[in-house]
Amino acid sequence: MKKIIGLLILVFLSEHCFSTGQVPDYLIIDNDTIAIFSNPLEQYFEKVGNREIIGLKTWGSTACWRGYKAIWRLKNDSLFLVAITSCHSFSDMRDADLDLMFGENYKNNSVFASWFSGNIMAPKGELLQYVHMGYASVYEEEQYFTFENGKMTKIKTKSNKKLAKKVRFHKKEIEIAKQVQDTLFYYVKKNVNWDTTITPWYMLCSERYVLTYSRNGKIKKTWVEDWSGSKTFKDKIIVWWWNNTDDRKCRMTIKRAIKPLRLSYLDLPKKRFKIHFQVFYDRKTGTLELRKGYE
Repeated sequence: MKKIIGLLILVFLSEHCFSTGQVPDYLIIDNDTIAIFSNPLEQYFEKVGNREIIGLKTWGSTACWRGYKAIWRLKNDSLFLVAITSCHSFSDMRDADLDLMFGENYKNNSVFASWFSGNIMAPKGELLQYVHMGYASVYEEEQYFTFENGKMTKIKTKSNKKLAKKVRFHKKEIEIAKQVQDTLFYYVKKNVNWDTTITPWYMLCSERYVLTYSRNGKIKKTWVEDWSGSKTFKDKIIVWWWNNTDDRKCRMTIKRAIKPLRLSYLDLPKKRFKIHFQVFYDRKTGTLELRKGYE
């Protein structure tokens, strides 16, 4: 029974250990201390066959599934473990006793990481995309330190400049969308007939749109986003009917309504950009609402 419970706990942890952004280890290089998205101590645990950390007093959390934070030093191209500490900063936390853990291998207040072979990745530059899962967040650059039995053999830097441009452009689109949402809504509310005594509510252009603008701030295209995630045949027929009837009518209606508005007064990107824009007709109150959501 104990084995079954242990197995269930292991499965639970394996399914959830990457579901939250994790506290990194740290690497000291000369006078700099950098965060690393790697955990060289895990190879040591695999080698010795257990995860006992003598003397460490810590509290667990979803942001520290491994249960510790290791501090490393790179000296003369060799990797040394200098501390195993808590992921938290509470006053009653205690570091691991490296002397008891490593015995004669503990020298000059550190342990040579002879067990470690592989890459240590250090994120550099701007955070481009935060991913709430393990070490999945993306930065402007990634620096890789390659080791063989604790000795560094290579340093390589990977650039994410192309992704950085896309992320910055998308952030610019969101910034513009935030600035013009209310103005767009004013034009749509003013220039479109929302009287349900004339047009049934289900025929109103109450939809989620993607507006494409030129670099000069002039509206070029208006699209209705696909609102159905279902793959049933019935839903495909409905989507097909909508895309070929009311969709076209509504796209043109919304485009005509906002056409007088030029966004040239804003700091615009040097190429076409998109704005997500949604209007919603509330049947209970009989009013048109602006749904603010930025992609």
